[in-house]
Amino acid sequence: MTQIVVLHYPAERARNWVLLKAAARQRDLRLVSWAPHLLGLWCADGQQSACYAGRPVRPGIVIHRTVAPFRGIAAPVLACLAARGSLVLNRPDAAFRSRDKLLTTLDLAGAGIPVVPTAAFDEPGGANLAALGPGELIVKPARGVRGEGIATYRSAAALTAAWQPREPWRPGAARPGYHAEREHYLAQPLIGGGGQDIRAYVVGERCAALMRRIARPGEIRANLALGATGAALPLSHAAAAVAAAALAACGLDFGGVDLIEDGDGAIRVLEVDAWAGFAGISTVTGADVAGAILDHATSRHREGVAG
Repeated sequence: MTQIVVLHYPAERARNWVLLKAAARQRDLRLVSWAPHLLGLWCADGQQSACYAGRPVRPGIVIHRTVAPFRGIAAPVLACLAARGSLVLNRPDAAFRSRDKLLTTLDLAGAGIPVVPTAAFDEPGGANLAALGPGELIVKPARGVRGEGIATYRSAAALTAAWQPREPWRPGAARPGYHAEREHYLAQPLIGGGGQDIRAYVVGERCAALMRRIARPGEIRANLALGATGAALPLSHAAAAVAAAALAACGLDFGGVDLIEDGDGAIRVLEVDAWAGFAGISTVTGADVAGAILDHATSRHREGVAG
């Protein structure tokens, strides 16, 4: 029986874990949970090994999910495992990069993937907001999740007037051993008044599931967790191919892709997330996204063993 380590907390977005376990049973695969805070690394002259709960480990396949807060230990441990022959789905450098919407936008634009015009800033005075045009803007934290921290403004001038400047950065103000990193923000035109987008889930080189999300009345954020409704879209929809290209541009094995149709009907990518949940889109579309992830993992593993 093939064993796959899942680096996560089962209770975090628990429905995803339920779907993974069900898909594993159907495929005679064994899933093992590892808690991110129990990772470790051992190094000596010319030697290195990853550890879990104090013991050296080298699993065949690793899927990581709720590890963003543990970047300092998770990224080097996953890199060590990959260097020693483990198949680590979603390279850690690419996965952590995808969590930052600005870095993702740069990768997408560099690969020729259509994106929403974006101005990034620490404080609004540092960005060329005028380049976004005279209309309404949406502002989001670059590393926000599930629609948290998103706000809209009537114009660039309204954003600048309403913004509360943060305390100036003072080097050395943090306590020893703690290095705070300020959040940065993205401003984009609010296309179509907000409240609607397209969510894709891509595995490997193909879109496994696609849906349109429509926010509840009075809400601009189309997240299912915030009460939005979803409707399945056919995988022949133009957004499916754009989403697959976006995931490839970000160097990921699987992940969620959020897209939007602009006023001219063009499909543009909003963001890519290596750790996006798939329970909601699985329910709406009926697609076996969990199974697709496991099939991709075992296929890549067999190829690696054969090679």
